[in-house]
Amino acid sequence: MEEFQIKTAGRICFFGDNADLIEKPAIAAAISAYLILDFKARKDDKIILRSVDLDFEEEFQVGSNFSLEGPLKYIKAVIRNLSSHINSGFSMIIKSDIPIGAGMSSSTALTIGAIRAIDRWKRLSMSLSDIAELSYTTESRDLGSECGRMDQYAISFGGITYITTDENATAEKLNHPQLNLIVADSEDTHDTADLQIWLRNRLDNREPLLMESLGRVVDIVEEGREAFKSQNLQQLGELMNRQQVEEKLMGTSTPRLDLMCSESLDSGALGAKQMGAGGGGCIIALAESDKVSVIKGSLERMGCPVWKFNIIE
Repeated sequence: MEEFQIKTAGRICFFGDNADLIEKPAIAAAISAYLILDFKARKDDKIILRSVDLDFEEEFQVGSNFSLEGPLKYIKAVIRNLSSHINSGFSMIIKSDIPIGAGMSSSTALTIGAIRAIDRWKRLSMSLSDIAELSYTTESRDLGSECGRMDQYAISFGGITYITTDENATAEKLNHPQLNLIVADSEDTHDTADLQIWLRNRLDNREPLLMESLGRVVDIVEEGREAFKSQNLQQLGELMNRQQVEEKLMGTSTPRLDLMCSESLDSGALGAKQMGAGGGGCIIALAESDKVSVIKGSLERMGCPVWKFNIIE
């Protein structure tokens, strides 16, 4: 019986948070926080899904009419989309150190992990773009998420990527120097789905302040692409700070996120900004190596969970 492990990274966004909602480019990266999926084929027709972290298990039969609800709905939606390839049972056991609801795309990591597992099991030879697109349609079409394509392409391709997020999406790998990245969680409670719907409604109404701010964010993304190509750390930090200004104007920041960014800069960070849809979640700070411990200490004294992540290819 076939048995293997799939390891899928979380992601951070450097520039272009929420720009993918209007199909504009973004720059994101896969990081050293992982969702691990242990796959094992079965001889019967049972499908068993288990989350170790949530202490939750679900079981159903191959070909059964299961609902797309519950904490493992992302995996179930993938199974439904790839059902024509599945004629026998299997188990998937999932554990993760990607913080949930913190803007590091734990849901997309789960979706892509399930796609990769079935792709490997059935030898479907899906391309990185195929995997990213299936993850996007699973999340947006089947599960109703108001998401763009940034998360899916960033995680599928790995490294740091400049992503065009329209229906002909592409991911361009960017060269990068050694980056010292500090991520801290505000632990502000928020509902990502509600925030995405709130933003979508404002976008549909073409709210002037929001559209103007997103237009400037699009410019920041293009400048960021050039800064990565020239490996200009100072410019990358300045662009992160500019994006955070736009987050305030768009109304997606919170007082705690702003304070965490300010604390990072006061402690020597080159730049700091929030990540994800907004309303809570994490900030990311870019630092020179001799400032990392100082910045981490400052954020920890604020009561924030803090991590230092690496970019993974």
